[in-house]
Amino acid sequence: MKKTYIWAVLAVLLWSTAFAGVKIGLSYASPLFFAGTRFMLAGIMVIPFTGKIRGYWTHAVKNWKTVLSVALSQTAIMYALYFNGVDRVPAAIAAIVMGAEPLVMAVTAHVLIHDDKLSRRKVASLLMGIGGVILISLDRNFGDATGLRELSGIILLLLASISGSLSQVIVKKRTENPLYLNSQQIFLGGFMLFIASLISSEPIPKQLPPEFFAAILWLSFVSAFAFSIWYTLLHRPGVKVSELNMLKFLIPLSGAMLGWLIFPDDSPNLISIIGMLVISLSVILFYKRKPIVPEQPKDL
Repeated sequence: MKKTYIWAVLAVLLWSTAFAGVKIGLSYASPLFFAGTRFMLAGIMVIPFTGKIRGYWTHAVKNWKTVLSVALSQTAIMYALYFNGVDRVPAAIAAIVMGAEPLVMAVTAHVLIHDDKLSRRKVASLLMGIGGVILISLDRNFGDATGLRELSGIILLLLASISGSLSQVIVKKRTENPLYLNSQQIFLGGFMLFIASLISSEPIPKQLPPEFFAAILWLSFVSAFAFSIWYTLLHRPGVKVSELNMLKFLIPLSGAMLGWLIFPDDSPNLISIIGMLVISLSVILFYKRKPIVPEQPKDL
């Protein structure tokens, strides 16, 4: 389990870099076009690591319902909401709002997975984590046009968390080969987003700077590598979806700090720092174990 959590933290740290990369990419391309291109490329990146190509296509045909359902919930719907949400809020705020995903995932797992129930400690730590997210949200001024745009972005990001949580339950219950599934669903979901960009008449950029290509290559790598790790961990015996997802509360910390470093208009304030500290404490509370008291020998 220690190795499981080490790999999980690596995936989480990779995901935390995505907020800055997405903001860079969206300054040159529309959300659906950018997302679709990113995920189609990511799906292709995973193929060389999946093993036998014949088995790859056999898996796609045999498990087409699972591939389609995950492609819709994890990639097409979730990232359509996610990219449009990130386009409306600062990168640091996007990272912090997406930190609410562990709470959404825990509730989803409690309802849909019989051996992944909420305990009092889990509920307390999850509520503390979401409290940190609420603190950040309350710090925004939603009274003007910019504020309303940010509020709609936060709502879109929360809906993206719900869609992503449902996909993880599907992966936990139905996955046969995590790498096959990740490559197939992420390419199919990206293709759906790309087609949606054409239907919605989003402008397709003709000339793009090196920064765009650097961002999309990095984001494609993050999707290919991090999701492959995550799906593999979800498939391991004894791994609970809610406990693994609690580590995603670390995304706001590293994601927000990266956003503050990269974007000059995106800087920390006292409320943001307090919210991040609350989230950090919630993670510590969640993983804190009761000390094992050795049994005392009985008197003869």
